[in-house]
Amino acid sequence: MNRDEIILLFYDVLYDIRDYLPGLTLVGGWLPYVYSNHLWKRTIHPPVTTVDIDFGLGQSGCAGYSRTIYETLSSLGYKERHLSMDRNFPVVLYKESVPVEFITYPAVNLRSIEKIAGKEIHINKIDQFGFLLKHRIQIGIQQEKQKLTLYCPKPSAFLYHKAATYMNREYREKQSKDLYYMYFILRYAPDIENILNDVSQYALKNIFKDAPANLDADFSRIFSRGCLLVERENGPDDMIHDVRQDIFDRFKRFREAINQAGKSRA
Repeated sequence: MNRDEIILLFYDVLYDIRDYLPGLTLVGGWLPYVYSNHLWKRTIHPPVTTVDIDFGLGQSGCAGYSRTIYETLSSLGYKERHLSMDRNFPVVLYKESVPVEFITYPAVNLRSIEKIAGKEIHINKIDQFGFLLKHRIQIGIQQEKQKLTLYCPKPSAFLYHKAATYMNREYREKQSKDLYYMYFILRYAPDIENILNDVSQYALKNIFKDAPANLDADFSRIFSRGCLLVERENGPDDMIHDVRQDIFDRFKRFREAINQAGKSRA
């Protein structure tokens, strides 16, 4: 599928799952696209660097549904990928070739989650994921079919969470994408001062102690690994003469917001 087809499919999935959106939080690589087009409403043409559509699930907002997500999406013809050859469940659901996945945190009560998702769907558990569910906002999505209300992490929460967790990614390709998502927010957010103020408050509360060390290791110099990875992920850029310098400068401000909070806490 080309980029436009992938975007249309993304909106189709939102429409298919519309009744459950109050209990879900969109996470992952679609957030830069949603932020730019529906929150900031800026004319940006970011690359779609992922096709996977990921939703976060917590214990709140899971009750009161007559059918589970599995039952609804299965009735709409979503395909299933079985995780084990000798078991029918759990499965990952697909809209055409695009996986629709669900994530929660390790300490969650699975019975609560199953009320909305169903026992049949595979639920990934990720450490520190609850932070994104705690700091979420509403974003209006105007579709041709109807207007939807989508819940997403605040850009500051998404940015700070990536800073704390990208080092845990197994493959460098995924680390590079996470770093690019961070750069996208640092570069394009019109309210970057407010975002960095939020980041300082998270750091002041000593949330995600690994974030400062991660960023200092990868962005302390213009030739540091992080700057090179983001530059490669960003690709050719007609808007900025020296992309690597821009990356370094923006991450420097980000690092300063975190480190200054650390000094205040001490």
